[in-house]
Amino acid sequence: MSKRGSLVDVLKPENLAHKKQQPETVDTAQILRYISPCRKGKKSMTVWFDPDVILQLKLIGISEGMSIQAMMTEAMNDFFSKHHKSRIA
Repeated sequence: MSKRGSLVDVLKPENLAHKKQQPETVDTAQILRYISPCRKGKKSMTVWFDPDVILQLKLIGISEGMSIQAMMTEAMNDFFSKHHKSRIA
């Protein structure tokens, strides 16, 4: 049985030089990310509520046949009106 070489010899820089690969340069301008047409020009906003609030919101959405997006749009417009601002949502 032949003796294997030393691990130290295998890991020497000159032995690893051929294994090093140059990282590929990626032009970030070419990376395209799909954005739904209804989301173009818009920004997301995250809010945190108790689970009971979310459940009640979903139940109202089901009974009224509305999406959460539609309910939030209505709520934001009502809030803007309350503060004498234009309804822009």
